[in-house]
Amino acid sequence: MASVKRIYNIFRFGFGEAARRRKRALKSEKRRATFESDLWNREGELVQRNYGSYDEYVKHQGSKLERVIQRLRETEGEDLAEFRRRFAQCAQLEGARSVLCLGARIGTEVKALHGLGYFAVGIDLNPGEANALVLPGDFHQLVFADSSIDAVYTNTLDHVFDLNKMIGEVRRVLRPGGIFITDVLEGFEEGFLPGAYESTHWRAVEPFLDSVAETGGFVLEGVRDLGPARRDRWHQAVFRKPG
Repeated sequence: MASVKRIYNIFRFGFGEAARRRKRALKSEKRRATFESDLWNREGELVQRNYGSYDEYVKHQGSKLERVIQRLRETEGEDLAEFRRRFAQCAQLEGARSVLCLGARIGTEVKALHGLGYFAVGIDLNPGEANALVLPGDFHQLVFADSSIDAVYTNTLDHVFDLNKMIGEVRRVLRPGGIFITDVLEGFEEGFLPGAYESTHWRAVEPFLDSVAETGGFVLEGVRDLGPARRDRWHQAVFRKPG
């Protein structure tokens, strides 16, 4: 299937850097058209995709894995190195013993944490079959005990249905003094437009992170620019639950 897609893309876009630019431009046009359609409620600082029900949201988000798993397998080595770099350079993570990864898909971030010596497990609505790193689970309703986890990590805040509920669950399972680490993309006024599977997005990173801190009753300890990763730019924020 992957080779057929490559051949199709060669006929459609050509070769080299010019082909990559054409492909990216078309993808950007599709994202803008989706974002400006009736699929999104764009009022307010936090904008959301319009789902008819929570079940519709779960079904839509769960269907993503089949679409992206081939690409995730192809880039797993590169992604593993990037996750390892991000975690190794996160000073606040030192001293944590247990890390819960939310929306972890195939579990590359979990594997990176294992390589750095942490006890870690992921959850995802659809982790796929025979995934030893990621359990089936919903970050809106975590099954873990109150105050039981040292650190929570996610890069999927743009895939939540109810941000307040999800952040409340993170706070609940974190021990006093525990940390919440999130990698976030730029806001839509800063250059990133949500695509086919994002369900929540923000205008700009800084006010969004302030709102996460307020919602969770967290202390925002720091934000760092992670730099570009492929076509996007990421920031990492570290929040602490007061002890």
